[in-house]
Parts: sequence; C-alpha cells; structure tokens
Amino acid sequence: MFGDDKAILKQRLKKLFPELTEKQRDSISKLPYRGWGRLSKVFLEEMEAPAPETGEAWSIIRALWETNDNLMQLLSEKYLFASAIEEKNGNEQKKRDISYELVEELYVSPAVKRQIWQSLLIVKEICKVMGNPPKRVFIEMAREKTDQGRTSSRKKKLLELYKKCKAEEKDWIDEIEKRSDAEMRRDKLYLYYTQKGKCMYSGETIELEELWDNQKYDIDHIFPQSKVMDDSLDNRVLVKKKCNQMKEDKYPIDETVRKKMQPFWKSLVDAGLISEEKYKRLIRGNGFEPSELAGFISRQLVETRQSTKAAASILQQVIPDTQIVYVKAPTVSKFRKDFKFLKVREMNDYHHAKDAYLNIVVGNAYFVKFTSNPIHFIKENPGRSYNLKKMFEQERIERNGEIAWEGGNGTIVTVRKFMEKNNILVTRRSYEATGALFDQQIVKKGKGQVPIKSSDERLCDIQKYGGYNKEAGAYFVLAESEGKKGKKIRTIEYVPIRLKKEIQKSEENIIRYLEEERQLKNPRVLVPEIKIDTLFCVDGFYMWVSGRSGDQLLMQGANQLVLSQEETEILKKIVQYVERKKQNKELKIYDSDHLEEKKVVMLYETFLNKLTNTVYAKKLGAQAKTLTEKREKFKELCIEEKCIVLYEVLHFFQCQSAAADLKLIGGSGRAGILCLNKNITDCSRIEMIHQSPTGIYEQTVDLNAL
Repeated sequence: MFGDDKAILKQRLKKLFPELTEKQRDSISKLPYRGWGRLSKVFLEEMEAPAPETGEAWSIIRALWETNDNLMQLLSEKYLFASAIEEKNGNEQKKRDISYELVEELYVSPAVKRQIWQSLLIVKEICKVMGNPPKRVFIEMAREKTDQGRTSSRKKKLLELYKKCKAEEKDWIDEIEKRSDAEMRRDKLYLYYTQKGKCMYSGETIELEELWDNQKYDIDHIFPQSKVMDDSLDNRVLVKKKCNQMKEDKYPIDETVRKKMQPFWKSLVDAGLISEEKYKRLIRGNGFEPSELAGFISRQLVETRQSTKAAASILQQVIPDTQIVYVKAPTVSKFRKDFKFLKVREMNDYHHAKDAYLNIVVGNAYFVKFTSNPIHFIKENPGRSYNLKKMFEQERIERNGEIAWEGGNGTIVTVRKFMEKNNILVTRRSYEATGALFDQQIVKKGKGQVPIKSSDERLCDIQKYGGYNKEAGAYFVLAESEGKKGKKIRTIEYVPIRLKKEIQKSEENIIRYLEEERQLKNPRVLVPEIKIDTLFCVDGFYMWVSGRSGDQLLMQGANQLVLSQEETEILKKIVQYVERKKQNKELKIYDSDHLEEKKVVMLYETFLNKLTNTVYAKKLGAQAKTLTEKREKFKELCIEEKCIVLYEVLHFFQCQSAAADLKLIGGSGRAGILCLNKNITDCSRIEMIHQSPTGIYEQTVDLNAL
C-alpha cells in the first residue's frame, strides 16, 4: 500500500501503534513491501498442528517464532502442517467449471493471472477435443534465479574480498584486475580465484595456463549429481582430475582429505571466498539420511513457487481426477543435452511445444519411478540406491505395470520421432491495448496528433499550439467508405485508447469518429473490432498485426522457420558467438567454436533460397534481391562479420518486429520490417483468422467478401 514511501508508513505506524519506539518504527519501515503477498492469513494463522514435544496446537506463524526451522522445514514430515493444509484443500476443493472467477481469487499479479487463464482455456479445449480429462498434467518449474539481488559483478566481489585479506604470498588483486567481467562469468576461472588457485581436495597449486585442459582439472560436485541435481557454486569445486577420480561418486569426502584440507577451507570461508553452506558440505563426516535422499528427489517433483502452485490448485479443482506432476526445468535441460536435442530459441516458436513434450517424457519417468512421495520409495527400497544423473541410462523405468521408459532403442526412438515433427500449432492471445495515451513530449505548432487540451478551445488548435504525438491505438476497425470519384475503398483504421470508451458506447459514435477524426466519407463499419495480435493471411503470407505507423499497419511474421539438423547446429553456434560478442566486442572465433567458413556461407545460401523460393518471397522478395546482389560482398567478410550478418538476416524469419542491420554488406540498417497499407482495397486475397486458444479451431473471415 505504501510502496517505497517510508515516511508515510512511519506516520501511520506512529498513529496506529503509539507503543512502538522510534527505533522499532524505523526498523519496520525499512523492510521491503513491494510486489504481491504470497502467504494468506488463513495459511499463517489458521493452519494448526501439534508441537513436536508438547503437543500444543501451533499455527505456522507461531512455529516460526518458537523454532529455528524455516517454512519449508515446517512443511516437511517433521510437522503435520502439510497434512492440515492438504485436508483443508481437500474439503474446499469441489469440482468447479472453468471460469475467470477462479483466477480472480488468486493473490498473484495481473500478468500471472493472464498466463494462468490462458493455460486453463487450453486445458478446457483439450478436454473437449479428447472427450475426457487427461490422466496427468505436467507443470514445468522454472529455473531458480540464484543471482537475483546480486548487484555487483563477480570481479568486483573478488576484489573487495581480497582487499580485506591480510598480506598474501601472491598479488591476487593485480591479477584479478586484469580480467574482464565476461571472463569472470566462466565458472572454472571464478572458482580458481575463490580457491586462491589451489585444488580443493589436495591443496596443490593449479597452473593457470593449464586451467582449460580437461585432462588435468575438473569441476567436481561435492554432493554427487547422482543423488541431487545441484549445479550451484555452493556444490562445485575446482580440483585436479586425479583427485576427482579418487573421490568417485561418493559422499562424504574422504576423512584423510577432510583432515588435511579443513584449515584451508576454514580460511576461505572466513575470508568470504566460499559460503558457509559450501564449507559445511566439505567438512561433513556422515552420509545422507533417508529423509535427505527423499528430499533430494522431492526437489525434482515438488514446487514451492506460489504462482505455480496457484495454477496447480485451480487445475485440481476443475479436473479433480487428474494427477498434477511438477517437472524441474534443469532436469529437462539435462535430458535435452544428454540426447543432443538442439534448441535455438531465436529460430522459431516451436521450441515451446517441444519443451512441453520433453517435460512430459521426463516428468512421467520421475513420477513413475518415485511417485509423488519419494520418502515411500526410500522406505520401500531399503539399501537400494538411485542415480538421478543416470536415470535414462536404465533399461526400464516401471511401476505397477506402467512403463515410462525403455532403454536402448526403445522410448528414445519415439521421442526423436516426435521431436522431428514441425506440424505444430502456434497461437497468440489477441487483446485490446491499454496504457499511455500518447508520447508525453509536446511537439511544436503545426505538428502532433492530439490537442494539448481538448476541453479548452484556446489549446485545441494544433496548427497554432502544437500537440501530442504518437497517439496509441487500442484496436482497429475495418471500414468501407467513398474514395475519389465515389469509388468504394476499404481501410483498417485505428481506435485510440483515449477515445475507446466513448466510441464503444454506440455505433453513431464510431461513425462520427471515422468521419471527423479519420476523414472518411460516408463510412460503414464492416468489422467493429480487430484486436492487437490478430492473425492475418495476406496473399498466402501469415502475419500478426502488432501496431501502426502513419498509414501503415506494423505486422509480425507468423511463418515459422524450419532448418535441417546441420543448419540448426550452425545457426546455434552463430547465435552463441554473437551473444558472447555483445559482452566482448573484441571476441574472435576460435577452433573450439567449430564454425567453418564453408558452412557459414552455406547457411547464407539457405536463407537466400528461402527468401527466393518459399512463402517468404511473398513479402520479403526485396530482401532476397539485396542478399543476391550482396553475395560477393558477404564472402569477402571475415568469419566474425559473416556471423553477425547471418544473425541479422535471421530477423527476417523471426516472428517479431526487429529489423535487420545489413550495413556490413552495404545494405539498409533497418531491413525487413513487415508492413501492410491500411488501404486493403487492392489486396487480391486478405483474410482475418480467429483462432481458439489451442489453434485447433479456426474461423476465417474474407475481408474482401464482407
């Protein structure tokens, strides 16, 4: 309610709670109060469970006060809060129809509500098409933002820590200052400096010039990856390869190593170079308890984000017989990497659907193996080990007759077949724009689209006083009017946000707007509302309408780029190089990048062929001409510049508004922007396509035939 205004908050605290001291009010006002509340009063104060020792009824807020346990520990099997919450949800969750009321009740931001609502509409439509609800719904859990809140770079952090250290036998500060921030983002180098250039298991010096030799140095996981998929810096150390091989896949670390290295580890934690958590993992002498192993598995199956749990809660209400299964994004990412499924986000939108499919494959395997309660798996299989790292190297994953994974050439063959499919439906949510009415900067007299003050006649004359420019549109209308010599013309006109409510009151209002503001003669409304991101098909070329500029409608391509496996590999390497180059302008291409000159040129020819001989030629033919004329100029460029040009050419095929900068080959700096003249009278074929949330159902409207 108060946002960042601490002064108002302190005044209100003084008025409502006069017993608080000035110091207490000051402390309370400094706490962060941004964003949306995640925990309800019912959750914190009304969910009760017996205290472990006394049996006294504790609320969650009371337990947080009385114990040192955090919220996640309170929701573990040590307490009965989770059972109480499950019981309450079970009592209250009766099957409900899908309606926006379900979403309105959630304590999440409007943006998250829109995402959840769109997901519900998709589920509803799939249930309709299939004739029954699905057996399981898989929800992907996004990666944890481990760097959230870190304002300083790794380099700056290390310099600050080393400046606090006492005299060292080596001038680390001078060496670190020579490194760029981009270099410090490489984990191997960063770990080297956090460990003072020594192997974490032997204490021997690591030769910096040989750091990247994988035959000499490894990054090891303290908690083995076979037991917990923790790839954070708290769980990784830089060690000599021979030491890593001796440790194998075991925990705790060998006692001899711990005794020898503990003083060194202690010096690192005291200096702030490693965390307390990392230090505890290094010195710990006992193995994993069954509850810990269950917890490690649960991290792959249980979600803690409130927005994700909110979506799951609603799904459970509308399809109560369906099992909700959580899938961790890093787990799916590892599967994709292990089986070499390429992903290039910049190429097309299909990666979303393919990610969803892999979430089902991976999530189902975890669910079948461990069920939703991993502690039962541990208890039912005493002494039986599991290996998360090698989950999909097993011959078979099966439970109660349900086979989730067949090793060898079994399930993976089916997965590859589906991943090669590109007959994927892509839809966008169409909407009315809201927000700023126009550019806030007043332009000089004779210019501008909106009077400075429409209610004051003295300031209504734009010719005398200027006005506001770049008026924002809420949506469009299709109108027919009389052009020169009485010829009928059809134009797509924008409806400004500032007039939307007034225009929507009656048909007379929109006619008046078209006559007075848009200067149309005898207008007739054919389509009263065309929303932003509505799909069009113009002479066989699919586009989404995204805005306007003057008499032009700004469009975004809706034709998805598909490349061969080899071409996709080349494109991925190019994208990775260009993204790195944005951080380091002097970056060169090395042999390790595996970018061959002839393959880069081959991709240029592929792009040119698509612009010349496929659907892209309908709207991007001029760009094909440019690439043809500039082909020799492209070949003369160094390989680094060739990659930059191809990265820019990629914009032609992307479903967004970005222009391509072709200056390196003598072309335009803003090439390939898709536009459609608002006057569509001469279009041989123009259709507006209304899509259902899944895209399974479509309604096509021929705008020439209305």
